[in-house]
Amino acid sequence: MRLAELQTRMRQALLTGGSPDLELLALLADPPPQRERRLAVYRNNVRHALLSVLDAAFPVVRALIGADCFSATALVLIAQRPPRAPALYAYGGELPGFLADFAPLAELPWLADVARLEWARNAALFAADREPLGPDRLATVPAAGLPGLRLGLHPSAWLHESPWPIHAIWDAHQPGGGALEAVDLARAEIVLVWRHGGAVRQRSPGPGESALLAAFALECPLAEAVEMAAARDPDFDLSAVLARLLADGVLTYPN
Repeated sequence: MRLAELQTRMRQALLTGGSPDLELLALLADPPPQRERRLAVYRNNVRHALLSVLDAAFPVVRALIGADCFSATALVLIAQRPPRAPALYAYGGELPGFLADFAPLAELPWLADVARLEWARNAALFAADREPLGPDRLATVPAAGLPGLRLGLHPSAWLHESPWPIHAIWDAHQPGGGALEAVDLARAEIVLVWRHGGAVRQRSPGPGESALLAAFALECPLAEAVEMAAARDPDFDLSAVLARLLADGVLTYPN
């Protein structure tokens, strides 16, 4: 048996929990009666480790569908989409897309977007760092240069316009949050996630601010970004929004 085939069959045996691979078992050094038991120990350890990673990354999704349903769903994900990188913290990004196509949970169409939000929070925690743009630094830009100024978002920032109230759903599962029953599931919501001061933060910006952030993500000139924001919100207040973004450490200069 070639090494690549051995690795593939070992991965299959550890992740799926299906019928024992007799040819693979024959390669183990244990006495024959103990081989399947030894492989089962390895399988349980691997699956438990990956389940623990998913539990930690998606606590709200887990709460929404229940622990048993989450574990069963996660085991299907693990079998079909195993880790691709040798780092446990990087595993889980496949769950949102998986949930979007997972027929047993099709009656919860907002669940995939809640998972996207939770993964964005996980990604923000481990994202690269860059010095945020502060008010003092921005004040050094000459007035004539402001219209053409190009700003960017912090590497940890994630902006998502969802057809579902995912921020409210997430907030309802936090200590002191609102009641899930009070959330209007027909309401769309925009969510901004970023890291500042070592902590992951999250809020729901208005349409004008979200348009401004989307323009900054594309490194549009400030004048163009403001036009896009004003088109979404006629009452858009650039001074107030920019002051909040600078205080929150959301903005940077592009590379």
